[in-house]
Amino acid sequence: MIRTWSGKVYLAAFFMALLQAQQPAAAGEILTGSQVDADGGLTSPSVVPRSRGYFLYVPSTIGGTASNASPQKPVPLLVMLHGCLQTPESFAAGTRMNDLAEKNNFLVLYPKQDAVSSLGSRCWNWFDANTQHKKGEAAIIRHMVEKIASDYKIDRARIYVAGLSAGAALADILASCYPDIFAAAAIHSGMEYGAATNKAEAMVAMAKANGPSPDTAGRQAFECQGTPHPLMPVIVFQGGADPSVNPQNATQVIEQFAQTNDYADDGQDNDSVARTPTSQADYHSPPKHRYTIYDYRYDGQLLMRKVVVDNMKHAWSGGKRSAFDPYYDPHGPDASSMMWDFFSQHARQ
Repeated sequence: MIRTWSGKVYLAAFFMALLQAQQPAAAGEILTGSQVDADGGLTSPSVVPRSRGYFLYVPSTIGGTASNASPQKPVPLLVMLHGCLQTPESFAAGTRMNDLAEKNNFLVLYPKQDAVSSLGSRCWNWFDANTQHKKGEAAIIRHMVEKIASDYKIDRARIYVAGLSAGAALADILASCYPDIFAAAAIHSGMEYGAATNKAEAMVAMAKANGPSPDTAGRQAFECQGTPHPLMPVIVFQGGADPSVNPQNATQVIEQFAQTNDYADDGQDNDSVARTPTSQADYHSPPKHRYTIYDYRYDGQLLMRKVVVDNMKHAWSGGKRSAFDPYYDPHGPDASSMMWDFFSQHARQ
């Protein structure tokens, strides 16, 4: 078999190796589908498809085949948003999130960015005005989640979202605008809400962290909610040597959510949610990278956490790197496990 892509011809052996490298090790089933949304158009370009595909991992613990699986009790759902140049398959393999799903009995939804909508980069359009205001790709993924939640017995109080890079920036938007759907979020090497409004601004914001002040971004994120909702727990990961996303972006994400949550708890900007950490701890087990955890508590409970990994570049911490997807650093702490541990502490009220 021969497949043609971008005018080049690749032999079947290459694709077999690629598929094997991306194949998750977990024993559940993977379903594919797509979601169309009338509000899914982008501001620019406006002619891209209003639909996106997805992969859904259904753990074997659910029972039966994926098409008719029905767990005895509602189970959590985690939405995983890949970064630029990645695919759902490579993201699943690199993060090993399906292995965690198998062990902890939750479904994993991997939305898929298409080449047309991203001008070939497979980046999510987090800087698009529609996407930042409950339309565009945010609307598509929201309805994708609703579809999965209606097809399976999903615990509506335990739906989470996580992402890397452009996927992390989109995860921030989803968590900011839909706290009535998502119970917590994980932002890995991402940007604050509204950090940019076009592609050129996005590149600068990533490199210089020069988006709006977190106070402004936090207020705008709260306004996107429409009506007050419970506070949004968030865990943030960042490589200290990231050449693509300035590490200051991680601080801006935390401060943005501190401001958003400050409005959410009583409708006022009165610093009721602190943006300074309540505790800080350093960890180092050579040859792994040293890392620091900053915790932010509210009313005695862990609300936000920031993990900064020394010497880590633009990569998913603790992931499994491959020749086909290098955006993982096995020398960092296990971000996937730490995310799930954080999510497990939070259910939407």
